[in-house]
Amino acid sequence: MKTADLTELARQGSPESIGELISALTELFLRAESQERSRVSPVFGDVVLRVLDRLDIPVRKQMASRMRAETEAPRDLLKALAKDSELAVARPVLEDGGLLNDEELAEVAGGGVSARHLAVLCERRGIKPVLSRVLAQKGDSAVLCALLGNETARIDTGSFELLVARARKDADLQGALAHRPDLPEPIAAKLVPMLSREFAQQLREENVNPVLTKAMAEHSAREIEIRLREIGGAKSKVEQLIEGAIAGTVPVDQAVAAFADKDRAFDLGKVLAGRVGWPENVVVPLLSREDEHPLFVLARIAGVSDEAYGKVVRMRAKKMRMSSASSTESVRRYAALTPEAARGEFIAMARKMKLPVEIGQG
Repeated sequence: MKTADLTELARQGSPESIGELISALTELFLRAESQERSRVSPVFGDVVLRVLDRLDIPVRKQMASRMRAETEAPRDLLKALAKDSELAVARPVLEDGGLLNDEELAEVAGGGVSARHLAVLCERRGIKPVLSRVLAQKGDSAVLCALLGNETARIDTGSFELLVARARKDADLQGALAHRPDLPEPIAAKLVPMLSREFAQQLREENVNPVLTKAMAEHSAREIEIRLREIGGAKSKVEQLIEGAIAGTVPVDQAVAAFADKDRAFDLGKVLAGRVGWPENVVVPLLSREDEHPLFVLARIAGVSDEAYGKVVRMRAKKMRMSSASSTESVRRYAALTPEAARGEFIAMARKMKLPVEIGQG
């Protein structure tokens, strides 16, 4: 029987009879010897594709399940099943174990399928750049986060460029990018300015991504350098930076790092004093005191990060000729001081010296 005769026979029947006919043809196709299947595959595929839209969902679903890994299955039929509007039909072909390769799946993904279809593709292991690129172009936020969450997916630089551009106002996508272990350095540099201060601080503390941590440090260094150029030794600009750090309009880490790098201990002391609400003449001397613990407490209460305090340690090391081992130990001890412990010690110190217990501005 010719293809046209089979097609006409299928078209003349009811949906039920069409389903029975196609199921019977599928059974004959799968039972045939490999060489015979290869020969009749184009005919079989052509017949089924002509009536596919008239087949009931259970019939299409069964066909997808049985054909997904059949090496002689018509490729056009597999792609049509992968694009089926019913995810239950498409899923077997889209999942791992399906016969379609990444190039063919990229064609499917670019053909207007739903976000649910794209999400299934994101679950595949070893996704190649050709597919991840289309997913990055077509997916919504949830799909993009799923793609980034698949550590086996290979994402090229062009796709990362697209993802970071789409992350500008999407905190979830920023988080997914931040946790991506293969994030390229240029992409990390573009991501850093988008991150909220709180999230950036969390990423620094957890150091979940060394590439991003490095990019954040470089970004902070550039901002510090800009602020230092703006300061230019002018008292008014210095005071603006101090006041901004105290009020919270300028990140305290930026001011601390800027003053520590320039060996401006007095200005650094003014920042800490303003942050904790203590007199400058009490706080500034602590920067050159041999017992560093009171300074630990005030810096932690002021919100100085471990990274920024490392710059304070370097400043003190130059002035007090501290050894490398002492500097390392100082950084370690500061990192070990929790905000809760610092708060308790701060209150005790304040009461002993009859100083304000409540933290100042910021």
